[in-house]
Amino acid sequence: MGLPLPGSLEELQRAKAPVTLSLVIINTLVYLATSYENMFLEVSDKWVGMFAFVPAYFAKPEHLYRLFTSMFLHANLAHIFFNMLFLYTFGKGVEAVLGSRRYLVLYLLSGILASFFHTAFLPLEGASSAFVPALGASGAISGVLGAYLLLFPGTRLSMCFFFFIIPICFTMRASAYLIFWFATQILQGLLPGASLGVAVFAHAGGFIGGIALLPLLVSSERLGLLRFYSSMFSFFRNIFFPERGISRTGKYIVAFLIGLVAVVAVYSAIAAEIMGGISKVLTFNVTHDNTSESESIIMQLSPGGKLDVTPIASSGVRVVVNRLKALNVLYMVEEAGKTVSIQRDARRPVNGVPVDISLRASFSYDQYGLLDSGTGFLTTDVLACDPYGYCSISGTNSYQFSVSTEETIVGFKGIPIVELSIISFVASVFAVQNVLRAERYAIIE
Repeated sequence: MGLPLPGSLEELQRAKAPVTLSLVIINTLVYLATSYENMFLEVSDKWVGMFAFVPAYFAKPEHLYRLFTSMFLHANLAHIFFNMLFLYTFGKGVEAVLGSRRYLVLYLLSGILASFFHTAFLPLEGASSAFVPALGASGAISGVLGAYLLLFPGTRLSMCFFFFIIPICFTMRASAYLIFWFATQILQGLLPGASLGVAVFAHAGGFIGGIALLPLLVSSERLGLLRFYSSMFSFFRNIFFPERGISRTGKYIVAFLIGLVAVVAVYSAIAAEIMGGISKVLTFNVTHDNTSESESIIMQLSPGGKLDVTPIASSGVRVVVNRLKALNVLYMVEEAGKTVSIQRDARRPVNGVPVDISLRASFSYDQYGLLDSGTGFLTTDVLACDPYGYCSISGTNSYQFSVSTEETIVGFKGIPIVELSIISFVASVFAVQNVLRAERYAIIE
């Protein structure tokens, strides 16, 4: 999408922005703390397991803190760099208009709405997306971009694209860039396989959230003063070009795109009742090296027979679950409704490395063939992985474990897709209204 560089926002852009700067610092410090184990190249898996947002966790309310914590995790250096660049570039002006407190509310609520949109559109993205961890400030920053579109549509941005190592730079209106960016998010979300694992509907939802929330948070008196101040520097342009804000064509394009999202929200609410697989909330208790660990995970069987498991924070639980998955004993359709004794000695690939696994267990399976309960003893090679993803065997360890079922979920039951789709639809309706009257909010047109 190119590299945006700050353009001229006159005196307003040079105003102090303590919240924007604080958010950049906090996000950077969190990234350093969560990636130091990987030489600061990428976030550690344990932090993803503990704090990333996973849509399936809507079925377990005690995990809803992840709606907030996931906004401060970033996957790698490029992720944190570009997010903070966009936040600093676009956040300063929005904070100057809203004031620090209201700006922070916009930022946080946009981030939460982004997760709502992402979850609401699971039927479109596929049931397995419910188990893919989402992290990053992109949704919250998208809300800032949405507010920026209404407030500063005429701001000039310098965009740089790189052809090999040669930068190609040009200047364009902020409204043109942001509308184009928003359109790409919608198209990637609607085209099968185009999003490549990126939560594009979270980006779109945050953007829509920022547009919908702006009129609720902006002070009309403050906005009026800033618009008057801005008009003093563009008096003659306002005489000859009286149209303020986004162009009429731009309004129609944005309104159409948001309306398309609203239609998709309705489809998602309907499809949620007839789609989805089978999910189980399992509690694993693992003892190894005189250490006891306990963690609940969610295992989901898609209609096509694919098995997905939520990220696991505890090292011992993660080893046991990964080995059981490698041995194909988490799902055994031929053992549905039975209790069986399992003795297996095998060499199977885990993270691309063949490891020796020895399992002695007694497992019960439910009517779908998914592991329901049991106890076992596992001896296996243990892997050590470097920041580049290369793993090697570092030793052998033994694990004693038990597993029990907390809940079985059919389809998307437990995930409030219908309710979140309604929220997404309502936010989209408000956003369309605000776009069609964008001239009320434009400061630099």
